[in-house]
Amino acid sequence: MFHRLIFLILWVLLFACQGPATKEVAAVSGNEPNPKSIPALDSLFDQYVQDKKVSGGVALVTKGDDWIYHQAFGMKDIEQGIKQSKEDLFRIASMTKPITAVAAIMLWEEGKFQLDDPLSKYLPQFANPQILDKVLQEDSTFTSHPAEKEITIRQLFTQSSGIDYGFDDPTISAIYAKADITEGFEERSILLSENVEKIAQLPLAHEPGARYTYGLNTDVLGRLVEIWSDQPLDVFFQKRIFEPLGMQDTHFYLPEDKYDRLTKVYMSSPDGAVPTDYPLIHYPIQGAKTYLSGGADLSCTTYDYYLFCRMMLNGGILNGARILKEETVQLMISTHLETGDNDMGLGFGLLSAKTESTLPRSVGSYTWGGFFTTTFWIDPQEELIAILMLQMYPFEDWDIQSKFEAHLYDFSR
Repeated sequence: MFHRLIFLILWVLLFACQGPATKEVAAVSGNEPNPKSIPALDSLFDQYVQDKKVSGGVALVTKGDDWIYHQAFGMKDIEQGIKQSKEDLFRIASMTKPITAVAAIMLWEEGKFQLDDPLSKYLPQFANPQILDKVLQEDSTFTSHPAEKEITIRQLFTQSSGIDYGFDDPTISAIYAKADITEGFEERSILLSENVEKIAQLPLAHEPGARYTYGLNTDVLGRLVEIWSDQPLDVFFQKRIFEPLGMQDTHFYLPEDKYDRLTKVYMSSPDGAVPTDYPLIHYPIQGAKTYLSGGADLSCTTYDYYLFCRMMLNGGILNGARILKEETVQLMISTHLETGDNDMGLGFGLLSAKTESTLPRSVGSYTWGGFFTTTFWIDPQEELIAILMLQMYPFEDWDIQSKFEAHLYDFSR
């Protein structure tokens, strides 16, 4: 139940879009200019640290050509007395998903697939999908019935295929555990191709395309990137996205010389932010280091993720490196699934005009969040990029994200 609450809260952070900014705003090749101070944000983060609600973090904001905030606060490691630094690395977990979506749509531009192609065209094991009826508690066996239609590629982008996350539903969790499914940041000796084979043998939560269900869709999409490009996912990311954009600190698994830059994960407790032994916190540095989760496994700095966001805001280009066509960016940040309140683009959550929201970001903004309390959004109308990275799980005071946004817009508008 707690996991479901976490993802419902993350879903509140997902919103829609208008067209990207058409001009190219260059990223800084080295360190950014000294950003302005925003006293309200300084006070907000300092108060959360003093109250022991968070251990530390880094926030980064740009508006148009201006860097308006990039500050570290609190401690990277409380026990060792190490302060947080802007150069520190964070487990971004599900913020990997938009990067995988961009990788896939790059291959769409090359004609490798069509959005409404059946998934089974490229992964035949997904032919003839089944819909879950019920699960027997005593042995986790299940009954199912044939789906009326097949999963499409578009449904992977919009999280509407019916492929679920096990830890978000006890019923699905039992099935996934029995099938030995890896759900990201679990360091076991398994390949993405092997895990996707297992996923294909399991029933869907609902008819493909029927509704939004947050799940392993982007891991399957990552496997398709490997098939379409004939490269492992990490190699494609490195050669086609990270190197062209200058993302020097983004990795599935950290090089040993960067271990000391990884921020420690803490959890909320009555005594404040305290260390956690949650097993998945070790994913960037320990274990077999063979699984490449397109939905969950990257770590990076706020600056590296800014470079990715800046490319999107610029309409697919950064410092002369063309990643996507401008019209393709517009396609990604347009509505492909209406969910009742918020919409889904191709790999991004969208703030639509119909959304009832007290958040100050503009209609047309797009966003995503991560399991360990990281978030970003891009507001094309304001030409604004905002990134907040913490390392908290479980985390209780999600208001820090909405307060960050409120103070930011008070300052920038």
